[in-house]
Amino acid sequence: MSKNITIDEHLEKYISDNSYNLHPIQKEIIEDNKKLGNLMIMQISVTQGYFLQLIIKLNNIKNVLEIGTFTGYSSLTMALSLPKDGTLTCLDKNKETSSIAKNYFKKAKLDHKINIMLNNALESMENLLSKKNKFDLIFIDGDKENYIKYYDLSYQLLNKNGL
Repeated sequence: MSKNITIDEHLEKYISDNSYNLHPIQKEIIEDNKKLGNLMIMQISVTQGYFLQLIIKLNNIKNVLEIGTFTGYSSLTMALSLPKDGTLTCLDKNKETSSIAKNYFKKAKLDHKINIMLNNALESMENLLSKKNKFDLIFIDGDKENYIKYYDLSYQLLNKNGL
């Protein structure tokens, strides 16, 4: 006979604290982001990061577009799962957090795989479209008021069978 287990905040924290083998720079980002107070909600959870890694590995993703980078936790997490020739393009307009993210990418020795386009994401997406760039995976995690616009433009930037 099976029992239903409620996954509440305490169980999620226990799983996160005891189940994941994070890269040292991922751990550093998490610890540094904790000092940002309420802004930490802009970082994806460790569980979400592992889910993105699973998607990347199962689907042989090589080129990722991330809309919204914050301090780079999700970017670094995805880049860790990409193949050697994989690339990740990040769109973010915040100079300060993008600089922080770039430093983490460099520390993790993944800065050769990750490019941050520092600009309004909608303008950057239009620029990518004009250059006929295509991506295997597009992760939308930017400003919520533009989600529908990001989503609509993403279809034009997505490779056939992309996610």
